[in-house]
Amino acid sequence: MAGRGQANRRVLAKKVTSFNMYLDQGSQIQAIMEATGAEKDAPVLRALLDEALAARRRRAAGIDEPDQFKANPAVSETLEALQALLLRTISLSEKSLRIEGLNLGLLQETLAEAHAARRLCWTDLSVPPLREKGISSEAITLRFDGQTQEAKQYAYSVAHQIMKEHKNGHSMEHEPPANSSDEPIESETENQPMLF
Repeated sequence: MAGRGQANRRVLAKKVTSFNMYLDQGSQIQAIMEATGAEKDAPVLRALLDEALAARRRRAAGIDEPDQFKANPAVSETLEALQALLLRTISLSEKSLRIEGLNLGLLQETLAEAHAARRLCWTDLSVPPLREKGISSEAITLRFDGQTQEAKQYAYSVAHQIMKEHKNGHSMEHEPPANSSDEPIESETENQPMLF
């Protein structure tokens, strides 16, 4: 088996050939490399040279390909350029998704820390004076939840305003007041604007 693999290997010529490609050829070879996952251009160029030499031998022997198999050079160049653009778009989309994932993770950490700090301040600074005034634990909890709901409604109204400004193609010139949302926020999951 090992001997068979060595027998099929072609020997590289000792002469190194260097040439300057046309710009469109370079972009097409780059597209082929991206599509096949090749890291170096030399194997791709050797394969393309094999194909071209085989086609030349067929033409010299009078073996022409049927018309439906003949590639229109303009169409094939366009398709290869489109393939290169699609591969580049996919690559950029993957990078964008990774960045968005990182941003989401950082945002979640920030929100968790902000909530923990608010809860700590509330329990250590606000609850003791309220208890001294004789306010019950249930009333204190309701007050905390009410303030949380007001903060959420404010955040959702800002997001709603940003979306509206973005849809109209204007930048947000001022910060909306706390109750500027057109629609009341009924629960934590209903009517929340989605920014993406």
